[in-house]
Amino acid sequence: MIGIYVHIPFCRTRCPYCDFLRWTTPSAVPSAFVDALCREIAAFDGPKAACSIFCGGGTPSLLAIDDLRRILDAIGNRFVLEAPEITLEVNADDVNAERARAWRDAGINRLSIGVQSFDDAVLRYLGRRHDAVQARKACEAAAAVFDNWSMDLIFGAPPFKAWTATLEEALRFAPTHVSAYGLAYEQGTPFEARRADAVNDETWLALYRETETILADYAHYEISNYARPGCECRHNLIYWHNEEYAGFGPGAYSFLDGVRSRNTDDLDPYLAEPGRRIENLRLTNREIRLETVIQYLRLREGLPKRVYADRFGNTVESDFGVALHALAGHGLIEETATAWRPTSRGFELNNEIGLALVSGRGA
Repeated sequence: MIGIYVHIPFCRTRCPYCDFLRWTTPSAVPSAFVDALCREIAAFDGPKAACSIFCGGGTPSLLAIDDLRRILDAIGNRFVLEAPEITLEVNADDVNAERARAWRDAGINRLSIGVQSFDDAVLRYLGRRHDAVQARKACEAAAAVFDNWSMDLIFGAPPFKAWTATLEEALRFAPTHVSAYGLAYEQGTPFEARRADAVNDETWLALYRETETILADYAHYEISNYARPGCECRHNLIYWHNEEYAGFGPGAYSFLDGVRSRNTDDLDPYLAEPGRRIENLRLTNREIRLETVIQYLRLREGLPKRVYADRFGNTVESDFGVALHALAGHGLIEETATAWRPTSRGFELNNEIGLALVSGRGA
């Protein structure tokens, strides 16, 4: 079974740190876009069985409820869905009890709220449209309606001292999942000019470790993600297991039958020809094996040796043993009887693991 990603690339305003593909719209998502998206889904000629749907953006909560139903119906008509996890990303200022119930009744069973912070000064710095009061109300509404919901938070934005209070307040709402990301000052965004504000490595590490400490009752199952038992994001696990997924909407990526492809990221060509691909890259078997190892080593559980052997027909040691043992020698990963997995230090310096495996040198 595959995962399904639906990209809704519209926002009311642009957050100055965001480098995702999106367009601004003053109100709802244009109906012409929803029409094109449904045509693209209906014309899909790949695998039929799916286990997850993730509506991301942009701001999917800008969708009218009827349009959201149309999209989910199009997916249901094209795919066989087996107890799917169906996630909707929402902005905090779009959430209230009535809308939460409407999303649930439309078929959404997991909500992901872009809270980012419960501190007004941090939210202003990030250029978010909502304030702390709206964030709290959004979390209250989600907790009252959804059994499974996630909260996105960002650390590393000034004032840094607000991070502790944000984490402690997050616990008060008892989300089943928390994603905690370090703020990035991406090239090509307005925040590129603010890179002098970025935290140094020592402060970043302190904030990362504080997150682990305060969220200790959650499983820190991926480098930036925490969950209650059984509430790990099933859709994102497809990416971290390097399994197949289909992407719909402008700029959406797919990985199917060894080919990574990407939709056009221009709106007018997409509306005229939804599903038009501007990239089709067939990965070599070696590239797929390498990406599988790198992605699994983002997870606390690591890479089970049996999973790799069953998938590729030989041991991970025979393919990457030199690099794996070198990484273990540097304390970034460890070998058990059944798996290779990142150490706590490897979680903190996870990019080093990927770079070392790509280079083949180990560290």
